[in-house]
Amino acid sequence: MKRPLLPALAMLAALTPALAAAAPAFLPTRDVSVDYSVASPGQPPQTYRLSYAAASQQARLDSVTGLYVLANLPQGQAQVVVPALHAIVQAPDFSSLTTQLYQADNASFTPIGTGHYAGLDCRDYKVTDKNGTARACITPDGVILHFAGQNAHGGADITATSVSYGPVAADEFTPPANFMPLNLPPGALAALLRQQ
Repeated sequence: MKRPLLPALAMLAALTPALAAAAPAFLPTRDVSVDYSVASPGQPPQTYRLSYAAASQQARLDSVTGLYVLANLPQGQAQVVVPALHAIVQAPDFSSLTTQLYQADNASFTPIGTGHYAGLDCRDYKVTDKNGTARACITPDGVILHFAGQNAHGGADITATSVSYGPVAADEFTPPANFMPLNLPPGALAALLRQQ
């Protein structure tokens, strides 16, 4: 298994500067599942599915490797579920990103046009904050259809390939009860992934 979570980490990190309280809706306002193609420098494109429950503001990011990330935005918590090991990794690296996603501020959005991805229209913005600049194309109901940017965690070009609106089952955001919990100190997950 070679570096399966690095694109997911880059995806979550890359979304961070695109979010601000005074900006357009940046979290979906209704339940949705989105398939994304994620391209990161030096890596082949990866496919991920993001499932989001608007009422609870919980997200699940599935990779093709079977690993998935569960994020609770209001609680600032994230867990990496590793079915092959029957383990749930408490990952401060992801949790800090989750907190940033939920509480992001100080970014400025400049409309620069419109876009169309996965059959949906979106408003294209230049996003600027202390980490740099990026571009994000966001639907009126807060679904990010395209994002291209870079920050300290790396760069990513993220494109939605499919969007499905509808309820997401609550148990999708609950880790398996019989999996063993593992704790990693801050920075450990990224260090481990870099070594693989």
